[in-house]
Amino acid sequence: MNAVRSTLAAAAAVAAVFGLSACGEKPQTAHTPKTDTRPFEGPATAYTAPGWTPGNEASWASELQMRTQGQNEYVRIGQQPTVQR
Repeated sequence: MNAVRSTLAAAAAVAAVFGLSACGEKPQTAHTPKTDTRPFEGPATAYTAPGWTPGNEASWASELQMRTQGQNEYVRIGQQPTVQR
């Protein structure tokens, strides 16, 4: 009978350890900083497009337009879209 009690006590202790281990876990929250700057006012980094100057909205829009046109398949392969009827 003592072997059964000691086994149950050990099982209860293991269950208590596993049950209480979650209490010490740190909360996992994303800390995204809130920025109130407009996209074209961002800092110059190593990944900044060569033609863009930080703070200049016109150059930002121009670089965005060039990037969009670079992803346009019709412009990329030099063809005009055809209308199928």
